[in-house]
This record gives sequence, structure tokens and C-alpha cells, in this order.
Amino acid sequence: MNKTLLIFLLGFGEQLLYTFYLLAVGKYLIAASSILVFSYMIIYLWIINKIATNKDSIKLILVYAASCGFGNFIAMQLNLIK
Repeated sequence: MNKTLLIFLLGFGEQLLYTFYLLAVGKYLIAASSILVFSYMIIYLWIINKIATNKDSIKLILVYAASCGFGNFIAMQLNLIK
């Protein structure tokens, strides 16, 4: 799998986790929000490290930003935490 696709897929998943985390915080779901923010931070920091150490960082930043927007859109459409 190439790095661009990997960054897109991980960014998408990371943004799903982050949006669900925000929804869980809004509902005061302590355990759920704690697990979600832990998972989100691991993925987020790994992605930032990979982008920062890559020579194609501008391209990867744009891919990551697009995947975050798409992940947020899907998470809000699903709204699994009611």
C-alpha cells in the first residue's frame, strides 16, 4: 500500500474516532470518550510523525486534510452516539 493511500485511510479513521469522541464528550460518556481520545491520539501523532519526516509533506498534508473532512462528514451522517 502506498503512503498516500495509507495516510488517507488512517486520517479518515482518525477523524471518525475524533468526531465520535466529541459526541461522547457532549453526552458526558466518560469511558467512551476516554477510549476514543486515546485511540485518536495514537493515530494522530503517528500520522503527524510520518508527514513531518516525508519529503512529500505538502501532498500528504492535503491528503490528510481531505480525509479528515471526509471522516468528519461520514461520522456526523452516521451519528452513532445518540
